[in-house]
Amino acid sequence: MYQFDQAHSRIGTNTTKWDRYSTKWNLEDVIPLWVADMDFDCLQDITQALIERAKHPIYGYTDVSQQVYDAIITWEKERHGVSIQPSQIVMNTGVVYGFYTLIDMLVKPHEKVIVQSPVYPPFFNTPYTLQRDVVFNPLIHDESGWHMDLAGFETLLKANPDIRMFILCNPHNPSGQCHSMEELTKVIELCAQYDVWVVSDEIHADIIMPNQKHISALASDATNDQHVIVLGSPTKTFNLAGLKISYALVKDEQLAQEFAAKAKASGLSSINLFGMEALIAAYSKGAKWNQECCAYIYENFCYVKQFLAEHMPQVRFEIPQATYLAWLDVSALHVPDDFVDRLKFEGHVEFQAGGNFGKGYEQWLRINCACPRTTLAQGLQRMKTWMQQNHFL
Repeated sequence: MYQFDQAHSRIGTNTTKWDRYSTKWNLEDVIPLWVADMDFDCLQDITQALIERAKHPIYGYTDVSQQVYDAIITWEKERHGVSIQPSQIVMNTGVVYGFYTLIDMLVKPHEKVIVQSPVYPPFFNTPYTLQRDVVFNPLIHDESGWHMDLAGFETLLKANPDIRMFILCNPHNPSGQCHSMEELTKVIELCAQYDVWVVSDEIHADIIMPNQKHISALASDATNDQHVIVLGSPTKTFNLAGLKISYALVKDEQLAQEFAAKAKASGLSSINLFGMEALIAAYSKGAKWNQECCAYIYENFCYVKQFLAEHMPQVRFEIPQATYLAWLDVSALHVPDDFVDRLKFEGHVEFQAGGNFGKGYEQWLRINCACPRTTLAQGLQRMKTWMQQNHFL
């Protein structure tokens, strides 16, 4: 059994999550439950692999080893049913960097990208940065969860023949939805019909809750996957974001070659040598750790559900199927749109503001539950206290 109830303090390590309160705002004692990294100790096999590599005192330019490719191929096949060849793997330093480059390559300045809100902010901010327009196809939310609006998706494709790329969040962040086979198959077939590339961000693919299943875009029942690109990484699953390593799975051999050439020319494929060691260790020795970690996260979600039911029953929360992110609807409390900032400065707990994920979600918030339960409990208690003090409860 691995230990997730206790972890080392990250204060003083220049961590984005914990240290910026004192350096940026002169705040102390803020519980950060916002940015999507874990507060669990890393898998010891990964730590040991980094130590072993660090024993060699030279850290120069390093090529991607066959072990890296073999680890990715085996993991994707065994975990997600995706068969891939080394020539179809394009290494890069991060998923966001990956779709930045793909947008730049495949979407001309007068063309558009389609995304499904609410969604991880770079899905629309990155195209905007590249001066590409974005078309929004919001997910449908009903009593059974979050679902793709497939009819609306096709309507938008018909009305916007200059849409050239669909950036798919699979599993979905922030809702935590595992898209169904029917949804994936239909949306991929529509994209093929309308000549639209599918770029599927699957960085959360291995953070799946009990009795749920992730289906890769490259494992759908769609008849043609040549226009589908999957972006994957061990960084979310094993908390390795600082090591800067990810990969693209590209079935179209010509595109794979062009993407690899672009990545090499820009330095995108210049992978951190410790990131490579971490990936090999994670994918070869991390299956059990991942399973137990997901089980602990699920128990944290159950804790959130119970806490809200007892203390803030007006808040709507459905335990997600994937990710370690709780997506809460607080609209019934009638809080102001800046309540997340006020929680940080006045209540000393920080969540991710729902408005960051798209227009219309200002009354939502995202909570990172990948932390010891005591940390989560303290954060929720501070939220409750602030709500009471400001007469929202």
